[in-house]
Amino acid sequence: MPEEPRALPPSVTGALPRPTPPVSPAAGTSVPSASVAETAAAPIARFHDLSTFPPETVQAVYSMRAGAAWLYRMNQANGRFLYGLNPALRMPLAGDNDFRQALAALALAEAARFTGEQELSARATQAVMVLLTLTKPDPSDPTCRVPEAPSDRCNRVGLAAVLALAAYQIPDAKLHAEAESLCAFLRKQCCPNGAINHTDTPTDDPGKTDPEGACTYPGLALRAIAVSHRAKPEAWKRDAAMRATVYYRSTFRAQPTAALAATLIHGCVEFYFANGKDAASRDAAFEMADWLCACQHTRADARVAAWAGGFKAGQAPAQASLEPGVESATCAAALVAAAKLTRQVPDLARFNKYRAAAVDGLAFARGLQFTEESAEHFERAFRARFLTGGVHLTPTNGLLRVDATALVVDAQLAFLESGAEARAE
Repeated sequence: MPEEPRALPPSVTGALPRPTPPVSPAAGTSVPSASVAETAAAPIARFHDLSTFPPETVQAVYSMRAGAAWLYRMNQANGRFLYGLNPALRMPLAGDNDFRQALAALALAEAARFTGEQELSARATQAVMVLLTLTKPDPSDPTCRVPEAPSDRCNRVGLAAVLALAAYQIPDAKLHAEAESLCAFLRKQCCPNGAINHTDTPTDDPGKTDPEGACTYPGLALRAIAVSHRAKPEAWKRDAAMRATVYYRSTFRAQPTAALAATLIHGCVEFYFANGKDAASRDAAFEMADWLCACQHTRADARVAAWAGGFKAGQAPAQASLEPGVESATCAAALVAAAKLTRQVPDLARFNKYRAAAVDGLAFARGLQFTEESAEHFERAFRARFLTGGVHLTPTNGLLRVDATALVVDAQLAFLESGAEARAE
């Protein structure tokens, strides 16, 4: 008889076994059950009849459900997610990171809000509350919560921004108050010139503590401040976001990268809607989205067929030879946000351009997601518990990581709520 598949034991994962959720025949993936009443008023209700939507939207729904179910299964009894997995060795990955845990909590909270499923909401809430224990009140300012770990272990600005975004997704007044406290910390990182300081002290060298942080954390902070301004308008939020938009648009022009464009576009679009259709944020978002479209591997120029739809790190010729990975989901999500913006302006030419690029980018990202078919060479029970719905890092790197799945879930959800999910105009 064949050997029984091995599940990762609680001594490795830090979790107690949880019941396996029921299987959705349509998606072929394990998902938490939800009552009709829970989903009737949720955004997912409009997708009840998928025959009225184009294929890319149907695929986005299935991908989002599969990814959310994977995050649900990977959430452990201690509230944290299993960080990652080497499927070939059936071994968990080392290097757990609070920032990436927060990205997973955000994606699960977004999926809970979108689907109306209480099981998802309960686990997302637990994940957020556990991460909040890693912050503490500022002794000099009781309205402010500060991440405890130094930024060389987990960037404080990045953690505060993503944790605030996750808390705002959950319909809980106390968590919204905690999000405001985290944004009060972000306020203290905002400089008069518009820069958002993402190091612990002015003398810290960001090139040493986190060389990629300058392209990631300021945009996330801008997005969190904009969401906070929409939830609770305040002059400091408006002023900080306006200054940051100008500063980082200039930074982007000087040294454009896909990562910087992707995070800033999200922040600019959020601020556009939060601040009465701010023209500066609109123009900045369009400028960066136009540039980002040119970073995409097309079917005609991709060196490897599997790269089509993925994004290069930039437009320099040398960057075209680097394999795209799951970070392309962030770029696709940014173009989805830009497409949503065009529907308000309106700008049909840009809408069609951004939508087409986003659809291809989302298809590339879905290609990194384990399905029953792509994981059929693994044993059935192991595949169902640990692989299906999870996202690996690149077309040739099969390692699963919690933030990779989170980015793809976030991108699919953004598409489904953007106005671009309907047929192209």
